[in-house]
Amino acid sequence: MRALIVIVVLWSLTACAGHRDAQSTIPIVKPPSKIPSGLILDRQITGNILGYDLNRPSGLALNSLGDLYIADAGNNRVVKLDRHFQPVRDLGGFGEGYGRFQDPGDMVMDRDLSLYVLDRGNRRVVQLDANLGFVEVITPEDAANELISNLGRLAGVAVLSFGEIVVADNDNSRLIRLDNMRKFSRYIGDFGYGSGALLNPEGIALDRDGRIYVADGGNGRIAVYDNYGNYTGGIGKDVLERPTAVTVAFDGVIWVGDQATQALYAFAPDGKLLQQISQAGEDGQSFSDIEALSLSPDGVLYVADSGHNRVLVYHIVYEESR
Repeated sequence: MRALIVIVVLWSLTACAGHRDAQSTIPIVKPPSKIPSGLILDRQITGNILGYDLNRPSGLALNSLGDLYIADAGNNRVVKLDRHFQPVRDLGGFGEGYGRFQDPGDMVMDRDLSLYVLDRGNRRVVQLDANLGFVEVITPEDAANELISNLGRLAGVAVLSFGEIVVADNDNSRLIRLDNMRKFSRYIGDFGYGSGALLNPEGIALDRDGRIYVADGGNGRIAVYDNYGNYTGGIGKDVLERPTAVTVAFDGVIWVGDQATQALYAFAPDGKLLQQISQAGEDGQSFSDIEALSLSPDGVLYVADSGHNRVLVYHIVYEESR
């Protein structure tokens, strides 16, 4: 029998309001009709998968069929599990050529069921099909080639509605936006502490309206941009310390993993803190390096607990909002 445990949610009645950056406006989003009140741990994915023990899972993605993709960074590969969590296939091995990775990280699945894998060590994005078949290698570049020569550590990736790709350049504290022809389009954000600036950005997520949510690690917040790249506000400034992973539910609830506090946070669309969770599982361990988050449409939250070499699968428990 699967072990189920309800995680106790830590609530605060007076200090839970998310901070709004000065001279910025959080996007107006209809409050969710239900709010998360807890998590039920369904399973842990760990140990041997297709011949190798899962080692530092650093990226997660789901397709419409419920298949789960894991960036197994320590083994330089990508693993596909079916919706019953049975291994299907893997692709990888250390290197630069076809089917090879160096420290794969963040991943995203687009509407066409293409998987985009951030190949961090090779400073590129690798596009695969749903069966892990190779499609193409995407390397950010512009006409002057200035961008590629100064490219830093890549930390997050997202695909916008018309096929544009956004990549977080952690070292240079900015996002790089590529058009749907894979050519350089523009920068989003820049180094600094101001309202629209970024400092060592990590994970990236989109909501259903195309807004861009960035784990702005150095500034201890989630920075929010519209789908054109214009800064619209910040979330969690008084709560978060070093966010590394972010995902947005269909109802607008924003889930964040924080590396400094080793906790999960859920924020309402207006930035109000709904819950904080520090206990990872029934083994009594806290989280250790939350590298990635992913959400299924039916309310299942996947957490890459990289420091413990496992992926945790939670069902979200809801209550009616008041």
